[in-house]
Amino acid sequence: MLPAACSVLYWQRIFLPMHKVTFKGDDLTVEAETGANLRDVAQIEGASIPFGCEQGICGTCLITPIEGADNLSDIDDVEKDTLEAMGSDDGQRLACQCAVEGDVIVEGFL
Repeated sequence: MLPAACSVLYWQRIFLPMHKVTFKGDDLTVEAETGANLRDVAQIEGASIPFGCEQGICGTCLITPIEGADNLSDIDDVEKDTLEAMGSDDGQRLACQCAVEGDVIVEGFL
């Protein structure tokens, strides 16, 4: 890695707030930076949330935020359309479309 890139990563680690993300079904709590994609966090940390297209179309990564739903990014049109087509319950989200903005507890559907 280039020295300048290392410097940027160092400062991001210092200044970007870290948030607790809990995957309830796995009894797993990890830290994630502001803006981290929930799908990426789940994959890196080994949470048992399945993934398919990773673009918000297939609905494989359906989750239910148990606490902190307001700490996930807003639903975009792609996610909204997919959730409606699936007939999902209110409040359910697609992990691949969520950015972490604060502490959150989620449950997957494995």
